[in-house]
Amino acid sequence: MSQEAGNGAENGQEPPVKLNDIPAKVVRVHVDGIVRTKESLIMKNLSPMFNVSQFEDLVIHAQDVRTRLQGLGCFSNVDVQIDTAAEDRTSYEVTFKVNELKRLSGAVNTMMGNQEGSVSLGLKSPNVFGRGEKFQMDYSYGTKKTNQFNISLSKPLHDMKTQKVAPTVSLNAFQQIGELPWSAYKEMNRGLLLDLAFLSAPQVSHNLQYEASWRNLSCLNSSAFAVREQSGHSLKSALKHILCVDRRDNNVFPTEGSFFKLYQEFAGLGGDVGFFKNELETQINIPLPSLPSVVIQGSFHCGHIRRIASTGDTVKTMTIADRFFVGGPLNVRGFEMRGMGPSSENCALGGLTYWAAGLHLYSALPFASASPAAAGFLDLFRMHTFLNAGNLMSDYQFDVSSKSLQANIDEAVQDFRLTYGLGLAFKLGGIARIELNYCVPLRTQKGDKPAPGLQFGVGVDFL
Repeated sequence: MSQEAGNGAENGQEPPVKLNDIPAKVVRVHVDGIVRTKESLIMKNLSPMFNVSQFEDLVIHAQDVRTRLQGLGCFSNVDVQIDTAAEDRTSYEVTFKVNELKRLSGAVNTMMGNQEGSVSLGLKSPNVFGRGEKFQMDYSYGTKKTNQFNISLSKPLHDMKTQKVAPTVSLNAFQQIGELPWSAYKEMNRGLLLDLAFLSAPQVSHNLQYEASWRNLSCLNSSAFAVREQSGHSLKSALKHILCVDRRDNNVFPTEGSFFKLYQEFAGLGGDVGFFKNELETQINIPLPSLPSVVIQGSFHCGHIRRIASTGDTVKTMTIADRFFVGGPLNVRGFEMRGMGPSSENCALGGLTYWAAGLHLYSALPFASASPAAAGFLDLFRMHTFLNAGNLMSDYQFDVSSKSLQANIDEAVQDFRLTYGLGLAFKLGGIARIELNYCVPLRTQKGDKPAPGLQFGVGVDFL
């Protein structure tokens, strides 16, 4: 290092300057552009600026404070400027120039769900009370005769000790109406949802929720007596926990990384609905170095619902809307939508326990690299071959109370379904994808609805 510095001096060049050797202190911090954001919230995030002793620390802390201000949910843009102060050569002034979000904004969007497209109208008012709160209204109407209306008020909990992202608490009032023709019922759901969202580690998110909802189930097919007997009104009061660990580099066509999601719900704190539901989703993606643009993906989903026994005068029920359904272009391919498991009058009844697994081999189009002009568009496509397996068990097949663990495992593994095939997938909007596959069911069971041949699927969640 000293030799290089000497050579630089001999050549008439200034020697390199180390920023951590330059003393620095912040004497003033300015924030320009504040209109309705509370000063106490801003001051709390500026305090690290007055603890610097070197210029390198000053630059790092200034960028850190800029990131914190940007994450408050109050500003659309934050710029930072560092200038020398008049006191002495080691004194500096830091100015943050902020642009607050508009008081009111609206949007019209098209969204993609599982086997359904919808139009969404939204209206939101950010930073309502000056501390990053957000009021939002949304309405969506889908192609499958579904519509949703939601009003929410959310508030970041800036007073809690967090690193970058503050926990957020939100209160939602919602109405959801949807028709499920594969199971011959229509459900209207109205209620309140209280949600606390936070991070326990980078890329590890949690949602703690309480839901109170009034549900009305009506039968679409008068001859489906198994569905008709579950029709009517019910009141659900439930606690939920959702843990998500997403380390994939892309959620539609990942080339590496893993995904883990655990969903737990306990219904029965009040009302007449009672069950304990657990559901798990995992995925791992492994690139093949010897074959560029080729990725092996393994996925596994499983779930179990346990009824809550009625006690005394309290009667707990569970409807068809609470059950698991398997089959279709979104999970175990080669079956009709909800085409696996028990049915009555051609209506899928679902089950209390299921598992589904998928093994995929994804690759880019073979001629994509030969067309540089169209490379951006062709990169939205993937070819894949797949092997899917799964099983869906009704309440009399899987019993955690009277059967041993080994007996339950044997019951879950036997009579499984198996399909394989190949197809073409297309990324849609960065969050959804379309698949056109040719499927060959190898193993089916009595009552299943296999769908060999071409199968079309569109959605955001795929096995």
